[in-house]
Amino acid sequence: MKFLDEKIIALRNEMREQEQHELAQKEAALKAEQEPQQEPQQEEQSELEAIDLYQDFVNIDEQAVPVIDQRIMDGKITLRMPKLFSIMPAQLASLKYPSERRPNIIYTDESSTINLAFNKTSNPLSEEEVAEFQESMIDVLEQAQPAAEWFDTDVIKIDDKTVGFIEVITPAIDGEIFNLMFFVSIDGKALIGTFNCMAEDIETWRPIARAMMETMQFAPNRMIGGALR
Repeated sequence: MKFLDEKIIALRNEMREQEQHELAQKEAALKAEQEPQQEPQQEEQSELEAIDLYQDFVNIDEQAVPVIDQRIMDGKITLRMPKLFSIMPAQLASLKYPSERRPNIIYTDESSTINLAFNKTSNPLSEEEVAEFQESMIDVLEQAQPAAEWFDTDVIKIDDKTVGFIEVITPAIDGEIFNLMFFVSIDGKALIGTFNCMAEDIETWRPIARAMMETMQFAPNRMIGGALR
């Protein structure tokens, strides 16, 4: 599909800039070239722990952390998240995402190592194109990160919306990063959500990240003449 391919090319740099710590640095690329090349494949993983974020508290590192409702994108999306996150200060965001195409909203914890970002792009994307968009993003990431370790990819329904997601560990100059990326059409545009943390924190944060994504609720599209959602 030529039109969608053009959108993917336009989004390639945008996607890579959303990953924390500049994932395509020269050191990581050199390491990947020195290692035997293997076909990207989804690793067999143990069943993901179910986390219920509709409860008042969630257990994180043996501490009961309150869970709150968070509205973003002018109320177009509501989700549940642990009360550990705050909006990343603009000065820190400019250092971690040194581009004017940085995500619209970036949440981070006190250590600035656990991040959840949302970027509503200007690229058209319909509900019907989400699955193909996700497959194209997988292709882009496989080419950009040949040493990536894949966990899961899928296209699911959340609050009656089609959502594609990718779970992958990618190399960075200061360690390995776990990334959950998800894609959804909002107002006919591509919205990219990105959760990331250090790979050493994956056991704690992977199920919480998935749970946050799965609690998303979407306000109807109120554009005159536009279809709902």
